[in-house]
Amino acid sequence: MYKILFIAFFLLITEYSFSQSLSYNRGGTKSTNYFEEIPYQDINGKMIVKVKINGIDYNFLFDTGAPMCLSSKILTAVNAEKLQNDQVKDVNGKNISSQTVILKDICFGNLNFNGIPAIVGVPDFFKCWNVDGILGSNLLRNSIIQINNQKKTIVITDLAEKLQLADKKGISLFLDTIQSYPVFRVQLSGNSTMPVNFDTGDNGLLSLSETSMDQLKKAKVYETVFKGYGANQIGAFGLEKDNQKFLLKFLTFNIADVHLKNVMTVTSKGSGARLGSKMLDYGVVTIDFIHQKLYFEGNAKEIDLAEKQWPFRPTFNNNKMIVGLVWDETGSSVSLGEQIVEVDGTSFETVVLCDLLNKKPILDGKERSTITIRSKDGKLRKLEIEKK
Repeated sequence: MYKILFIAFFLLITEYSFSQSLSYNRGGTKSTNYFEEIPYQDINGKMIVKVKINGIDYNFLFDTGAPMCLSSKILTAVNAEKLQNDQVKDVNGKNISSQTVILKDICFGNLNFNGIPAIVGVPDFFKCWNVDGILGSNLLRNSIIQINNQKKTIVITDLAEKLQLADKKGISLFLDTIQSYPVFRVQLSGNSTMPVNFDTGDNGLLSLSETSMDQLKKAKVYETVFKGYGANQIGAFGLEKDNQKFLLKFLTFNIADVHLKNVMTVTSKGSGARLGSKMLDYGVVTIDFIHQKLYFEGNAKEIDLAEKQWPFRPTFNNNKMIVGLVWDETGSSVSLGEQIVEVDGTSFETVVLCDLLNKKPILDGKERSTITIRSKDGKLRKLEIEKK
């Protein structure tokens, strides 16, 4: 389950759910008393690691929100036993049939894992990172994982004492029965709490469903900053349908003894809430799958995340950047589906998805911008926009 923020505007998410009751919590490593510190590459918040299968090196996305996955092109090159087919659904409700196999041997660091179930098939945009699969939570479920974004390292161990976890404040962790997806509770205003999945494949901070928003409404733990309409979320199998959107702000959002203020998120369809890899910008995260605890060592005890917002959010469709989501406060200056052809003198007449994924957001660090829009009848106009 992963999300990508393009040009500070729009989302690309793959969220897998399954129609059958197959558990991916199988297999593991025979090693004991292990401690491995493994480097990862950070591409706009996506964590890319090296794995070895049958002696061949591959790049995999490190994703605690998904089970193991591998591309169909490497299936014939690995020693995998076919298990069954399953219906896999993305975040927007679109689904396909996918095969599940058992990986007989996969190496992460110096650890060998055997008998790990994996879904066959990854989204096409994985080619942008030269990634052939996902290293998911079902492989990690019998270990302790510590992620340090400053060092760009992942520790995998079964030795809690080496991480001195007894001296730290932990949060109870819940693991789902299908893939050991880690879930914990954050403290909101008053005595309210909210369960959130910890999903390193999502490179945002907080993703929240409209269902969760409705469940929290009576508790008054958030403010509605903007209302809008459109589609800014691209799932594994395509763009979501236009729908109502809300920009919410949580004044209080506590993880252990770290106090996050003014946490903002745009609602989506689907269910639940997720914290993504952006959380790693604010401290070191330890997921103790063995003892079912999560630890967050913040860079500071209080972090204010208040930020201004752009008046609309683009999305990517048919090799074009278009206006995907418009806030009500924007008025009639832009319309859904209009093409964005230029941003501050940089042409976006034709957009290459991989460029958007691998380059820094073009509006990063800016407070205002000049956008050239092509209307649906082909007319061009310039629009001055600024964050508010």
